[in-house]
Amino acid sequence: MNRQTIIIAGAVVAVAAVSAGVIYAGGLAHVGAAYKAKTLCSEIFLAGRAPAEVDADEFAGISPAIDYAKAKVDAAKRSVDASLFGLGKAHAIYRDGIGCTVEAGGAPAPIATPAEPVIAQGWPEAKAGDPHALPNVDYAAINAAIDAAFSDDAVATRSILVAVDGRIVAERYAPNFNAETPFLSWSMAKSVTASLVGAAVLRGFIDPMDPAPVPEWKDDAKRSAITWNDLLRMQSGLEFDETYGDPASDVARMLFASRETGAVAADKPLEHAPGDYWYYSSGTTNLIARTLTQVLEARGIDYYAFARDALFAPLGAASFTLEPDSAGYSIGSSYIYATARDWARLGELYLEGGVWKGERLLPETWPAYVSSPTKASDGEYGAQFWLNHDGADGRVRWVPGLPDNVYSMSGHEGQYVFIIPDKRMVIVRTGITREVVPITVVGPTLAAIYDSVSAE
Repeated sequence: MNRQTIIIAGAVVAVAAVSAGVIYAGGLAHVGAAYKAKTLCSEIFLAGRAPAEVDADEFAGISPAIDYAKAKVDAAKRSVDASLFGLGKAHAIYRDGIGCTVEAGGAPAPIATPAEPVIAQGWPEAKAGDPHALPNVDYAAINAAIDAAFSDDAVATRSILVAVDGRIVAERYAPNFNAETPFLSWSMAKSVTASLVGAAVLRGFIDPMDPAPVPEWKDDAKRSAITWNDLLRMQSGLEFDETYGDPASDVARMLFASRETGAVAADKPLEHAPGDYWYYSSGTTNLIARTLTQVLEARGIDYYAFARDALFAPLGAASFTLEPDSAGYSIGSSYIYATARDWARLGELYLEGGVWKGERLLPETWPAYVSSPTKASDGEYGAQFWLNHDGADGRVRWVPGLPDNVYSMSGHEGQYVFIIPDKRMVIVRTGITREVVPITVVGPTLAAIYDSVSAE
């Protein structure tokens, strides 16, 4: 190779490296801008928070790049535009009944929101000092545990609600939050999506053991064998990169740059035989949401109307908002808002075996199904719910102070709904815990609350 060839080759490599850097930086900029636009949009227009408060609270400690993202909130249009380094721009828009959507691949698809609103139902209370206070609750102990949780600013607890025997025995909110504030689910949304699958199973629309009818797989013998059960249990074997913080990862691209979130996992090849390998994948859940939507639409049923009629309206859970992607599908992995009281309602439904006020909303076997261990997960995971089992390899259960029959809806930054059958208890905790692994600091609070209630 002569000197001129070497120089040309070196130039090609240098240009390629610079191009790759620009592409990566552009990806980072777009994801950062989209994250900021989406968060501001949802927290301001859906959760009803003040823009300055959201800007101060929601972005600290995530990434230095986010600090440089510039955002413009348009209150009249209920939209947010954000830009980062001039390389990435994002636009998020709020729509009544469905929350905020980041535009990707054009304007968001129109969605017909259900005409009949959900009628909110009250919660019976049995708090300290109430005439109906429960004799098996140590109110001093439970309130001391909650006091401790809210006293640590670094943990950033935003709400704690405890229900025993279907009654609220304790409830606390951080300043600027209250019983009417809808809280972001993050991955607690996965359990809501599983509940909607359960409602479809109840009606005979699907069988969890049947292959999932994913259009992209109809001519693929291996992927077309993937069942609903495989998807629900995160054992599909599909390739997926759930790496947070990398703008090029599948999960970042899916949440902030994809028009159709369910298509990301649908387009992935198999890495493992279905059922053999467990891997946590938000892409899988969005594929479930998209496929369930298609199954319902084939029957002339709208997904959002189904969620209202089959689940939220009977529960009296009026605050649930399922935010869609630009194609109109629910982002069932991550973006659902509801008040702490309505999150507790969903937990209570599972305690009651899928029955609410005499009406069956989920199959009789559904709570046991979602809380049964997925073998390949070493007892950590059920079907879109996290479990509290010790591992076969000596791994200690997730929350050592709680029994092994506890299961939970769990989300990023410490969003939890714990379902505790042996004391007929539901604990809701929301927050923005970033500096530590959330469960390591939330776990002792949960254990103290659990210990404050005796089994009847």
